[in-house]
Amino acid sequence: MVTNEMYVIVRKAIEAATQQSGKLYEAGQESHYQALAAVMALRKAGYEVTRRLDN
Repeated sequence: MVTNEMYVIVRKAIEAATQQSGKLYEAGQESHYQALAAVMALRKAGYEVTRRLDN
């Protein structure tokens, strides 16, 4: 389940990563850096990002 807090954190991280397109990474690599930014932002906010083995 995605809480509103998590959604806002991820949205802001993706917005920040998108603003760096063409500056810090090449065009076509957006999804990689957006995903990386989102995971890093969640960890910084105190969330633990783990994989559940029961899925």
